[in-house]
Amino acid sequence: MENGIEKKGSETEVLWQPENYYCPRPEVPSAVILLNNGISESNVKSVLQWWCNELLQGVYCDRIPKKQQPATSQEVNISQPILRSKPTLCLRIPINIWRIGASIRICVDGATNHFHHLMWQQQGATACHCPCPLPDVISGDFDSIQPDLLKLYSAEGVTIVPTPDQDETDFTKAVRVAAGLIRERQTSVNHILVVAGSNNNRFDHVLAIVATLYKAYQITSTPVVVVWGGSLFWVLGAGQHRIQVPAELCRNPSSSWCGLVPVGQAATATTTGLKWNLDHQTLAFGQLVSTSNTYQLPPGGGDVTVTTSGPLLWTMGWMTEPGLFKRKYSELQNGF
Repeated sequence: MENGIEKKGSETEVLWQPENYYCPRPEVPSAVILLNNGISESNVKSVLQWWCNELLQGVYCDRIPKKQQPATSQEVNISQPILRSKPTLCLRIPINIWRIGASIRICVDGATNHFHHLMWQQQGATACHCPCPLPDVISGDFDSIQPDLLKLYSAEGVTIVPTPDQDETDFTKAVRVAAGLIRERQTSVNHILVVAGSNNNRFDHVLAIVATLYKAYQITSTPVVVVWGGSLFWVLGAGQHRIQVPAELCRNPSSSWCGLVPVGQAATATTTGLKWNLDHQTLAFGQLVSTSNTYQLPPGGGDVTVTTSGPLLWTMGWMTEPGLFKRKYSELQNGF
């Protein structure tokens, strides 16, 4: 198996492992894209509620470029070495996605402002342990990033990639940048994870992200998965797919939902492992759309299979409870 592709005789099946998306492991390499609304201002203000020592004791630090104290509270401060507690879970931003297993990290435009502010908020701890990496790349048309940050992060070795084309979104252009880096570095990446804005109230932005997923399917062979609040979603291309559903998602009503949505064109699909399976049925807007579905799997979890004649948007819930991550990451404590 390579990048989730399995050969079964003459047929190819794509394997999807959601647990690796919301609870990443160091041995499963990924690229991460942080979108402009992936970290909101309200998230930054409550950041101290997300990070704690309950799971992993001790703190870690990261050096970020230096700057004078900001003149106003609205300015992003670039401070002395930043010390911060190890996180259990960022309830709205899965920051561990950025830290664990990512071999390529991209901040998109204004996301850099909030990323930097997030790091600054952690100032004040007293010890140093494992660093949280800076971005490899900052990309975008740079209409929302603070200009000083471009200069300062560039001075720290972060690659700045202007993408001024207004016919594509910054997300689409970031996928192109990620695909180029994967080729350039000849890096084996299992998937590209996109941290999107769970507090974004712009429905047109939601549609733009979905449109990019359909375009990304043509840009790169590396699967692209969006993490949006308590949702995961990605595009299933024509063919056979197997989605491994962990036990905790089957047992928890708040995260056991899923759906198959035809966007732009109809698709005929057959499924197993769902409460309401499809049997060579056509999905299309104005006809049948499989939303608010759930799993019909053993308590220990299992596989959902999807065979589709055309692209479908798969969406599912994931558990955001800190207790889950305490269990998942307890065995990694010595590695941090």
